[in-house]
Amino acid sequence: MKRRNILAASLCALIMLFSIPMIAAAQSGEHATAARKTVKNSAKQAKKDNTAAQLLELKASMERQQEALQQVQQQVQEAQRQLQLTQLEVMQTRQVAQRANTEAATVQSDTDAQVKKMVVSLTEAKAALSTTTATVAKEEKKIDNLEHPNSITYKGLHIIPGGYLEMTEYFRANATLSDQATPFQAIPLESQVSNGYSSHLTEIGLTARDSRLSLRLDAGTDTTKLTGYYEMDFFGAGTTSNPNQTTSYVPRIRQAWSRARFSNGWTITGGQMWSLITLNRKGTDADTFWAPNIIEAQYSVGYDWGRFAEIRVSKTIHQRVAVALGLTNPSYLNSGANLAVAGLAANGAGLYGNSLLSACTQSATTLVVTCTNTPLYSTNLAPDMVVKLAYDGPRVGHLELKALTRLFRDRVVATGTTPGWNNTGLGGGIAAGVITPVVSKRLDFIAQGMYGKGISRYQDAGQYDFVVRGTDHNMQAIQSFSVLAGFESHPSKRTELDMFFGDEYYARSTYLNGTKIAGYGSPEAINTGCYYETVPAGVDATCTGNNRNLWNGKLIGYYDVYKGPLGTLRYGAEFDYIERGTWSGAGGLAPKGNDSVAFSTMRYILP
Repeated sequence: MKRRNILAASLCALIMLFSIPMIAAAQSGEHATAARKTVKNSAKQAKKDNTAAQLLELKASMERQQEALQQVQQQVQEAQRQLQLTQLEVMQTRQVAQRANTEAATVQSDTDAQVKKMVVSLTEAKAALSTTTATVAKEEKKIDNLEHPNSITYKGLHIIPGGYLEMTEYFRANATLSDQATPFQAIPLESQVSNGYSSHLTEIGLTARDSRLSLRLDAGTDTTKLTGYYEMDFFGAGTTSNPNQTTSYVPRIRQAWSRARFSNGWTITGGQMWSLITLNRKGTDADTFWAPNIIEAQYSVGYDWGRFAEIRVSKTIHQRVAVALGLTNPSYLNSGANLAVAGLAANGAGLYGNSLLSACTQSATTLVVTCTNTPLYSTNLAPDMVVKLAYDGPRVGHLELKALTRLFRDRVVATGTTPGWNNTGLGGGIAAGVITPVVSKRLDFIAQGMYGKGISRYQDAGQYDFVVRGTDHNMQAIQSFSVLAGFESHPSKRTELDMFFGDEYYARSTYLNGTKIAGYGSPEAINTGCYYETVPAGVDATCTGNNRNLWNGKLIGYYDVYKGPLGTLRYGAEFDYIERGTWSGAGGLAPKGNDSVAFSTMRYILP
């Protein structure tokens, strides 16, 4: 529209331009002469005709311009139409893009939801697979148990037999005549001849006495679990038992106990079991004790243990913490320093400490040895008491702290002039132990130790708990400590390689008797007899030999030739070195002794 108005205005201007000369010519013709009017009229007419022609030409030109303007307007309109179409297309494109974005967001949301759903489904599938796998494994185990049952079920009671059959060979550089159990506290000193064995002789033997049979019974409900356990070996000796034509060694009770475990964490156990002073692998239960897996039947110097009647009460305080109290059948090991004391047990010798012992004396003039029977039992005032606190963690393994309390009692026998009376003594100690994994399921570090007075009964070498003073007849506890440390390793599923070092120390426990120093480890004790195979005339044959220190190093290895549903066939070997040192006596004589022992074994362990 604007362009059309501009063209009209231009046309009017052109008309005015052409009209101005014409008006001027008309005004000048009025003042001319009449003569010239005709000429001028003719010229004027011609000029008018010419002007008309010019106007017609101008009109035609204007029409052409209008046509061009219309064409331009049409082009503008077409451009506007194209612009509108383009804008419409842009708007449609934007709408499509917005719909696409919305759809993309919806697709993304749906995709995320599907991914989450797939993750949940995958997790559920894994859980289902794990459950299915566990179910299959359980069913396979049921089938295997049906094909190869490891227990006998009778009225809801599961009966599980166990144990192993063993054949062991042993060699000692210095003979001790003690079968498979080495009496660490009594290995020969120097050239000593004692109890029929000599440091000048080696010793070799074969035995099956450590073969064991066991029976476990399990039953219970959701709130109470009941367990019974019995185990025996053949270290008992009957009246006809000897290694000559037929050994005929008799079965001996190792363990015989029963246990009630309640869902509230309380456990009550009673019977003959490994004492609570013994290191546990886990917790405080009677069936989780730790003993070195060795062939030597007397275990190792420095190992703290006992196996006798006990009542044990324990409580699981936390998933990883347990506390237990054990009341143990007591027994005393006294030095025999005062033979007037009645009702006391004498010291034992290795595993044979429960056999009837004799107190022997030798006449200084006639050299005749006189022996009198010593009672096997002590007149006890109260049971030994052990308290244990145990902690079990996935990284540190098993840790435990223990305390031991003992009460001793004896009777001073009346004489013709002096009435008799009863004495009471006190003993006790503290102990600790640890079993910690160094390499999971491959290598464990194990250590345990104990310190106290009157605790020798619980130490492996079996020395004396106390001496009875000859002056006032009171019991004087002997101070001692023990330690055992080493490694258990399983390089492969069929091999085991262990090593241990143990040490026990016994302090002097002396008193002044008149002008002489008496008691355990007396510096006036006679040790001259410890140095002779045959004591020369005029030389005191006494060999007191109170032990000061014992230590023992061990290396043990096993290989399972077969391990499967039929049981385990195992071969093993062990090498031990033991050293014995004594307290110096008169003349500074402190005899020593040592022994080297080698074992090999074949075991068939029941499945």
